Amino acid sequence: MLTKRLRTIADLIDSCDVVADIGTDHAYLPITLIEEQKANFAYAVDVNKEPLEWAKKNIKQYNCQNKIQTVLSNGLDFILNEQIKEIDVVTICGLGSTTILEIIKKDIHKVKKYAICSNTDVSNIREWVFEKKYSVVFEDYIIDAQKGYWVIVIEKNGLNLLTKKDIKFGNAKFFINNKEIISFYKKEIIKLEKILNNLNQEKHAETFNEINRKIVEIRNYLNEIKQDS
Repeated sequence: MLTKRLRTIADLIDSCDVVADIGTDHAYLPITLIEEQKANFAYAVDVNKEPLEWAKKNIKQYNCQNKIQTVLSNGLDFILNEQIKEIDVVTICGLGSTTILEIIKKDIHKVKKYAICSNTDVSNIREWVFEKKYSVVFEDYIIDAQKGYWVIVIEKNGLNLLTKKDIKFGNAKFFINNKEIISFYKKEIIKLEKILNNLNQEKHAETFNEINRKIVEIRNYLNEIKQDS
């Protein structure tokens, strides 16, 4: 039932009480979490009515009506309801990091943890984690249906250990010998080198030097994460 990216998020969630899946679409993730007893209760949240109707049908089909509540809400707005006491994990999957960031910027104390899967680079989310003094406890980069996805898990433990390099690329320890991210950055180098080849170094010295610097940074990072088995 789950795509690779949703399966990745599901596998990252330990046994907990309450999960809220933002942008739930057909509610496949919360249904799986309930069926696999990874969560006791789940909110299937979406900003649009149509996917929630599909979610309701699926929830009924899997007989999860008593354990999953569908919610029409813009991101985390519904958590402001006084009846909702605490969310152990908020999951957000398949959106771009800019949209995800707008959602988590409404973060409140009721949320303990975030498990995110973004279809764009998450350096902006890492920057937010740094500013909030939260921690990135896990990252991954996966390919699903020929598209790249960044996976990041954020905890509110006050142990912020992010460096500037971590914010830009992610902590190298999470990506050791990750073939997908290595391939991604090799392609990025090729793209940047093509841009350099079309630049007049004298006329565009500042841009030329900036792109060169990016290439060096990426190559250094690749050297960190490419290790002999």
